[in-house]
Amino acid sequence: MNTIEDCVCTHIETAPTQYLECRFESVHMNSLILNGYEFEDCEFIGCDLSLVNLSGSAFRNVTFRECLLQGVAFNHANPFLLAFHFDHCRLDQSQFIEMDLRNCSFRNAKVREAIFESCNMQKVAFDRVDLGGTFFDRCNLMNADFRSAEQLALDPEQNRVKGARFSYQSAIGLLTKYQIKVSH
Repeated sequence: MNTIEDCVCTHIETAPTQYLECRFESVHMNSLILNGYEFEDCEFIGCDLSLVNLSGSAFRNVTFRECLLQGVAFNHANPFLLAFHFDHCRLDQSQFIEMDLRNCSFRNAKVREAIFESCNMQKVAFDRVDLGGTFFDRCNLMNADFRSAEQLALDPEQNRVKGARFSYQSAIGLLTKYQIKVSH
């Protein structure tokens, strides 16, 4: 496997490659198959990774800034030392299933109609994240921070929420399943 270190990349290699401390700027990877690629301490800025296939790819301490990651099945990535950081990204219709996301962060992002199922998300902060239509099922959300999340809707009977933090506005999303209307 090729290894590329400490570079600014404007494209992705055609064969599985290990990228160490690299920065990808405005790279379009839409629908690519990244099977076997490794990214460690890398940063993606303004990239389009929509519908990318992450089967067996490794992401260790990877930051995405202002990226488009729509329809991505993140659960196909290699779980070993997995750590994603999303800042000002769009992750609509993405999937996170049976993942340990404790080392991940979501900030100023749109995560609409996404699926979080059977994930460990203890202490994860959703800082100014639009969660419209996003589904949480059987997730460990203990001590997660939803205080600045928008359009949150989750069932506290189907998820572990002990110690999770909510603003008044985001706490209304805990009542969605009951189809009641709350006004102030």
